[in-house]
Amino acid sequence: MGRRQVLIAAAYGALMAVLACTLFIAPGLDSVAWAGIGLCGAGAVLLGVRRNRPRRPGPWWALAAALAAMTAGDSLFGLAADTAADPPPLVDLCYLAMFPFVAAALIGLTRASSTLAGRAGLLDLLALASAALLAGWVFIVGPRLSADGMTGTEWSIQAAYTLGDVVVLVVTVRLTRAAPRNPSAILLTAGAAGMLIGDVAYGLAQSRDGLAPGGPADAAYLVLYACWGAAALLPSMARLTAPPTAPTTADTPDRGLGMPWLLGAVAFAPLVLLAQALTGTVQDGPMIAAVAGITLALLVTRLNDAVRHHAEGLRRERTLRHAGTVLVSVTDAGAVAVAVRTAVRELLPADTPHIIVVDSSLTDLLPLNELSAPRIVPVGATPPLWQERLGEFGDVLICPLDAAVLYIAAERRDLRTVQDAVTVLAGQAALALARIALTEAASRRDSDDYLRAVAEHTNDVVIVLDDDERIRYTSPSVTELLGIRPTPFATLREIVAPDDRQQVDATLGVALVGGRDGTRDTWSLRRPDGTRVLVEVRFRDLRDDRLVRGLVITMRDVTEQRRHELEVLRRHWEATPGAANRDNSSRKYQ
Repeated sequence: MGRRQVLIAAAYGALMAVLACTLFIAPGLDSVAWAGIGLCGAGAVLLGVRRNRPRRPGPWWALAAALAAMTAGDSLFGLAADTAADPPPLVDLCYLAMFPFVAAALIGLTRASSTLAGRAGLLDLLALASAALLAGWVFIVGPRLSADGMTGTEWSIQAAYTLGDVVVLVVTVRLTRAAPRNPSAILLTAGAAGMLIGDVAYGLAQSRDGLAPGGPADAAYLVLYACWGAAALLPSMARLTAPPTAPTTADTPDRGLGMPWLLGAVAFAPLVLLAQALTGTVQDGPMIAAVAGITLALLVTRLNDAVRHHAEGLRRERTLRHAGTVLVSVTDAGAVAVAVRTAVRELLPADTPHIIVVDSSLTDLLPLNELSAPRIVPVGATPPLWQERLGEFGDVLICPLDAAVLYIAAERRDLRTVQDAVTVLAGQAALALARIALTEAASRRDSDDYLRAVAEHTNDVVIVLDDDERIRYTSPSVTELLGIRPTPFATLREIVAPDDRQQVDATLGVALVGGRDGTRDTWSLRRPDGTRVLVEVRFRDLRDDRLVRGLVITMRDVTEQRRHELEVLRRHWEATPGAANRDNSSRKYQ
């Protein structure tokens, strides 16, 4: 923590200590003390949300509302105790209103969070535990109670409070086990334990001599307020709603104990109510109502999760079907990369920060076992180049795509959600790339056969250049014309003498930016034996032609033709009347 955070935590602890001393030293000011303690705890939660800025602040807002409801109940109870009157029903209403807020906070802390995996199993376990506690209360504990001054209904109300405390404690303990080194989770568990102990101590005090200010129940409730407020002030509170950077082994979805068990737990409370109504007076109405409300809320949560997962599954299925349709029709690797990026963006949840890279040049930076199957790895385990590009995220999903690799950097929770769908997409993309490669290889073979057939029926030299200006094909007559045999993957510039490269580069530059009509020029090229040959060159841009796919250069030897033309011109000049006199006159004036 920073210095400012330490000062805030120290001020919060000192204020809580002063209020606690007021509560135990001056019992007559207990209503004021409880109001200050509750407001201090709720204010600490609000301040922690503002300073630490968790990704999902909703659960912490609900926790602050729960503390505010408890504060209202404690204040009203203290005022009623000061006036020697029975607590008004509004007190119980405030206390009961706390549980929905606490439930919302706990559901928010476990919803879509990789910190606490297996929410379905936790919800089923809580439902069965609530039904078991109701059965134990109705059939074992309730009939044996002989409380002085407390009716069965009052005992049932106290048991309902205890049941809610047990549910809260179970969830927070599970949260602490999932994040054992998180101070905020530990403080939340300590506060839940204080709430349970306080309610039990309150019930025992009510059954004996009545509740006295400054007793064990007050001390336990003080722990509740102080710990929940302190949990929100610590920076670790933000990690409870954020995915961890370390990988987890539980990447398979949790399906819980099964819907029949959950439905049985939900139906148990109405059956107990029906049985008591048919056999006599209903003695455990509050307890039955509490269990019915808890199990019904758990059932609604499970059904909502199931509906949401089903809707996401349908959306992913539609995305994969559309991506498969697109990948069937693409004709180059660039279009495959665009289709994969588009599909991955649609597969990820909306407004999810992410980075998508489809790369075929950096596959050698990862070990072979990293490319054997799709997997989620921490960004810190990747080479430094990828750590620099994907450093803002904790994890990256790596999928092989035939000769390329797909990298998806996002939160681990989102990566686990789309891992199976991305695996299917990667298979579709790999098939598309393989099909494109086979098509290009077949086209290249047909192109070479076509060029070979054409070149065999002409005396001209035919050279085909690829997009990288390397020679893909040369006709056999190039050896007779230039006296060389081009090496594989050589360029046109490399097969001519150094003194002739300037004229070659000039004409090639014009041809690459010219139109389809071609570029013409005449080159004087030096052979290895020192003689020169005069060639007429013609360029044709056929890179878009399906059978050629290259820049075609046609060379024709015009050395003898030009020599013959010069000889004819010389003879014609000498045979023309008056040519000699004109020649002598010119010499005279010189």
